Order: sequence, then C-alpha cells, then structure tokens
Amino acid sequence: MTLDLNGNWTDADLAKLLASQVDDRDWRLEVDAKGVASLADKTANPTGSDYDETLHCFLETWMAGTDFVGPSAAGEKALVGKIAKALRDNYPALKGPKFVYVAL
Repeated sequence: MTLDLNGNWTDADLAKLLASQVDDRDWRLEVDAKGVASLADKTANPTGSDYDETLHCFLETWMAGTDFVGPSAAGEKALVGKIAKALRDNYPALKGPKFVYVAL
C-alpha cells in the first residue's frame, strides 16, 4: 500500500498504510521523489546511501516487534498524528535533511 502526499490525505489514510504491514521485520517509512509514501522492508531489502539519495525523505527504521507498524500502531492516534505532522512538515519542502526524525 502507498500514500500519495500530493493529494488530500488524512491521518486515517496514514493509519491504513501503517496497518497494511505486520510488525515481524524492520520497516522504514519512505517518501519517494514523486511524493509517494510507503513502508520499505529493511530486513529483506537493506539499502545504502546511494538509494537514500533517490528519496525525498525517510524516517528512522522501526525494528521488528517495536509496534510502529501493524493494526495496533494504526490504532494509536498520537503515534499516527506525530508521523502525519512530520510528513506534512517535510513534504513538499524539506525542513532539514532527508532523514526526518520524529520524537515518538
């Protein structure tokens, strides 16, 4: 599942993205150069700085079992709200580096 940040999207849409995966591996929320947010599987597909440069921005990697993805994460309104705010603050224009830190 993906979330197009160019259109009208809500915290509920972001929650659906978070709920679309199981918290059984390492995940990272990434926004590509076209403004499409997705969860990238970092356990099976680790990447390097060359890949990161192709992205608009990305959040920290959420380690397996930390409850940042999956249905329970999607149900945490405070968590979803913080991630949504970080995305809105950094797309379309970044307020800092490509790595967007969210104090969770």
